[in-house]
Amino acid sequence: MIERRRNAYDFIAQITQICKDPTGKTALYHAVKTAYRAFERWLNKAIQLKLIQPMEDNTFQTTIKGHEFLKKWAELQTFLKEE
Repeated sequence: MIERRRNAYDFIAQITQICKDPTGKTALYHAVKTAYRAFERWLNKAIQLKLIQPMEDNTFQTTIKGHEFLKKWAELQTFLKEE
């Protein structure tokens, strides 16, 4: 099986998924497994899109909009696999 490269939405979806449980930045970075500069870019984009939000205890949490995004993302992935 040929693996494809992850795109921006793959990273954003992964960050949003991980943050369903409050997650610190370091743990999130290690879970995403990408270069730090790219991680910062995708993290900031997820915040900008209001898919996750920073919490007072220096963690990140998925928002209601983020949960909806994950639902639609899963539907899209299923749709694309059906041929």
